[in-house]
Amino acid sequence: MRYVFIADDFTGASDTLATLCRAGLRARLYLAPPTVDEVADLDAFGIATSARSMDQSRLAQKMRRLGEQLRPHRPDILHLKVCSTFDSSETTGNIAVAIRVLSAELKPATTLIIGGQPSLGRYCVFGTLFARASDGHTYRIDRHPVMHRHPVTPMNEADLRRHFDAMGLANVTLLDRASLESDQALPAGPLLCDALEQRDLERIGQRFSSEPMPQLWVGASSVAQALYPEQRTLPSPTQLPGPLLVFAGSRSAVTAEQVAAVRQFECLSISTRSLADNEKPDRERIARRLQEGQSVLVALDADTTHAMSPLEVAKRCAELIASLVAATPVGTLLIAGGDTSSLALRQIAPKSIDYLGPFDTGVPICVANLADGRTLPVIMKGGQMGAVKLFDRAFRMTHQQGEAP
Repeated sequence: MRYVFIADDFTGASDTLATLCRAGLRARLYLAPPTVDEVADLDAFGIATSARSMDQSRLAQKMRRLGEQLRPHRPDILHLKVCSTFDSSETTGNIAVAIRVLSAELKPATTLIIGGQPSLGRYCVFGTLFARASDGHTYRIDRHPVMHRHPVTPMNEADLRRHFDAMGLANVTLLDRASLESDQALPAGPLLCDALEQRDLERIGQRFSSEPMPQLWVGASSVAQALYPEQRTLPSPTQLPGPLLVFAGSRSAVTAEQVAAVRQFECLSISTRSLADNEKPDRERIARRLQEGQSVLVALDADTTHAMSPLEVAKRCAELIASLVAATPVGTLLIAGGDTSSLALRQIAPKSIDYLGPFDTGVPICVANLADGRTLPVIMKGGQMGAVKLFDRAFRMTHQQGEAP
């Protein structure tokens, strides 16, 4: 079976890559569709995009082009990898547009949406999405302390059927846990599957394994978990090369808490306004630390008076990160923020990305294979992901004897 995934950002792409590798598959991540010959020895591959931040027109154009380029691969499973919180809107990162365009291009026999990922504390029950927050409590997604206040795509609807309908995908049919157990014929049209526990994912995978191919699956890395439930524990590297560059581009409360918890290396705060004005002092200050072999955490200040859109801020951050990787001896790169990660890796433009090992839940360590032959360990963290001491832990892995996660 050929498994191909299209991810709407790099953080999600790296997590799905890790899930497939833990299942024993030979998998690799690319920025653009490879040729059939390039992936002849692989079981699965993925395409990392920045679709999460695209408007409807750009997103439709991107998905149409990808659909055309993937046709020669004839995938049995095409996985549209989206965030486990399904935060998307009619105007930004519209998942419904991606589904419609990919369906038109590849004509799947079945379109299936998995609503939860229990391993990440994301649960879908009777079509309603719940998510665990950093305080340990689980909230309906439209009452989640972070997600209902998301600066770009706030989640104001917990019923995923209504959420998709508002974005332009009508007639999504719920396949709840009871229906999943029955032998009744599947209804036509897009299906939304509940997922409350890992066993639900296994049932979904079993139920659809005998259905006609190709199939379009939509969801987080829970799609890979449903199709390949046997997951191995792979060793994590105990050391990574230094110096470490951490760039906190996410404005989420979780990332802010992680930045505030750093004790073992220097945090340089830069103003978003300086990015807008392309000021050199901040760049030179960061570059000087890295040239001296010092690890550094770069975090944006809280200024919101700069008049730039969130996407423009992410673009400027990406340009800064790529310029630092090109001009300084960065040994390991850690980026917090899905949009920032996606745009930065596109600027760095590796030939491909391989999975190296686990770091934290939903946060793998990968290695970017650069065009000049160098390899760069990269850790891409979504804004809501990771333990509080995540950055200090990465620092310890790049210094002295390191620390096994």
